[in-house]
Amino acid sequence: MHEPALCLRLTGVKVLAVNWRCIRNPLAGGAEIHFQEIFRRLAARGHEVTQLAERYPGSAEEETLDGIRVRRLGGAQTFNFTIARNLKRLVGETGCDVVVDDLNKIPFYSPRLTDRPVLAMLMHLFRGSIFRETLFPLAAYVWLAETAIPLAYRRCRFTVLSESSKRDAVRLGIRPERIAVVPPGTDFERFHPGPARPDTARPVLLHVGRLKKYKATDHLLRAARRLRDRGRDCDVVIVGSGDDRPRLEKLTDRLGLRDRVRFTGFIGEDEKVNWYRRAAVLVENSAKEGWGLIVMEANACGTPTVVADSPGLVDSSREGVNGLFYRYGDIADLADKLDRLLADAPLRARLGRQAVDWARRWTWDAAAEATGQALEEAIREHRKKR
Repeated sequence: MHEPALCLRLTGVKVLAVNWRCIRNPLAGGAEIHFQEIFRRLAARGHEVTQLAERYPGSAEEETLDGIRVRRLGGAQTFNFTIARNLKRLVGETGCDVVVDDLNKIPFYSPRLTDRPVLAMLMHLFRGSIFRETLFPLAAYVWLAETAIPLAYRRCRFTVLSESSKRDAVRLGIRPERIAVVPPGTDFERFHPGPARPDTARPVLLHVGRLKKYKATDHLLRAARRLRDRGRDCDVVIVGSGDDRPRLEKLTDRLGLRDRVRFTGFIGEDEKVNWYRRAAVLVENSAKEGWGLIVMEANACGTPTVVADSPGLVDSSREGVNGLFYRYGDIADLADKLDRLLADAPLRARLGRQAVDWARRWTWDAAAEATGQALEEAIREHRKKR
């Protein structure tokens, strides 16, 4: 008997998602926002979503967040091993129809642990960039773990955030026809232009995000030194926390920028929105991203960007539309692009207006719809093979 197409027709699908962190984890970032925004929408459509995530200090063993049942087990260093020991049992307990393996950090290799269909959600691959971030033994471990993905997930469907991530996945050995590109959205109720920016003595160059070496926030500091040498008066505000902060603070002192650079540490969402609106330019220097969630948030607030021409960022930005590109690692080019925007208020204003329309091209509703379709395609393929 011919089975009818299931795309966007299944209701009440039981989803078991494996993700290192839940949205309430103090270290939650873009990957956790991505998961929550998509799967809370799928839960609202009638799907039953259970998320497995690591414990953190003060966390409850189980709670429901936005319709998603969160079960916490293992710790930050042991979660993947805990999943390896318990996934089969948890699949049975939940009676899930499909497993979502969120490939963010170390893979879980869930296809080896369950006979249920698996959808792999790939944020981005580190590949060589991991060796800039951590010591060689750990970097080599991450690199080898990623190298095994095509074999371990060979029967799975994938979603990725951008065409850049898809190209990386294909180079790794994943078949392109099994990869769906699903760009993230933005919360436009929170991120939108506010009142006119107040006049300030010095314009603000803003960086937002976790402070990690591969994020290359030092590029902004070095460019700021060049701007100061040219007589361009501006402040740098660095929002976020991370293990690269001590190095960045030392570099700030060496560059003689202590009176022009502010590290805010972790801040709440409302304060982050305020900084987006106050900034003249958002600067994103990362060597690699899955997309550019921070870029979209700033754009939605009417703030133009200067970003590196790195994988992921080249997908979430367009030269002359929402901002400007600089050549990754070329500090002189970055300084020139920032100088151009700081010197040209009409250009900044035009790019800011265009940035709002640019950001609104991608929505979380569309991302949830596409992810739901990928889930159903994974289930359909699995049923046909049985």
